[in-house]
Amino acid sequence: MGPNDSFGMSNGYAVVDVETTGLSPGHHHRVIEVAVVHVDESGRRTDEWCTLVNPRRDLGAQHVHGISAVDIRRAPEFAGVAGELAARLSGRVLVAHNLAFDLRFLTAEFGRLGYGFSASGLCTMELAGRFLGASSRSLGAVHSALRNARASARLLVRCLDRVGDVAPVQFDVPRQVSTYAAQRRRAHAREQHFLAKLVPLLPRAGTPREDAYLDVLDRAVLDGRFPLDELLDVARGLGLGVADVMELHRGYFAALAEVADSDDLRLVASLLGVDLALPELTGGRR
Repeated sequence: MGPNDSFGMSNGYAVVDVETTGLSPGHHHRVIEVAVVHVDESGRRTDEWCTLVNPRRDLGAQHVHGISAVDIRRAPEFAGVAGELAARLSGRVLVAHNLAFDLRFLTAEFGRLGYGFSASGLCTMELAGRFLGASSRSLGAVHSALRNARASARLLVRCLDRVGDVAPVQFDVPRQVSTYAAQRRRAHAREQHFLAKLVPLLPRAGTPREDAYLDVLDRAVLDGRFPLDELLDVARGLGLGVADVMELHRGYFAALAEVADSDDLRLVASLLGVDLALPELTGGRR
């Protein structure tokens, strides 16, 4: 441990967001874009950095994240940005919107290179619910690592006066710094999913780990696919069992039924494995 690796001795905050090929690193999904925004102890944004990452596999839901194969071909692999990323995180408090999601992917990526990555941090999804009374889990309908990191940084700043001491990131990674980073060639105009306007209206589940799972479920629904094995892997990582997941799916569908048209509910019900005939879920609608 270095001089900054103790409580109250950080160099500020590193607000992170990752775009990925899927929902779970346990199913060989990879980071394809990573952004870091630095915020100092006073809440001032001092620096930002973003790069695409070549995952050496298919890109997943390109219609959602808007990252093209052409863009990725000129991007470095994670090994080529690991030192830069380590330098930008080390000694700072890690922050992310749904920290559990980003942390799993960062841990997996560094682990593939044989580097230890020990971090706790702050989750702005949790902070916004606890301190700002935010009823939604959503950060918005933007799939861009840098835009999401900036939005998370704004949430962090609003909560800074109520955030206590958190241990900074500890790294066992060579901190070589590289100036090589690849950017998207053009801004992504996201295809509007039929649920995109509804997901931000869905209420929180009530506990941080349940909200963390439902945030990933939001991503799956908006991606238009429902990989149950990946979702169960996410749930296990959060300490949730199959019974917990099915109960969360029923609650999710019931909340969606309050704001969605009946025609949309059948598709979502089939995705979630929910019985559309249950009156308590639909208020009697069929």
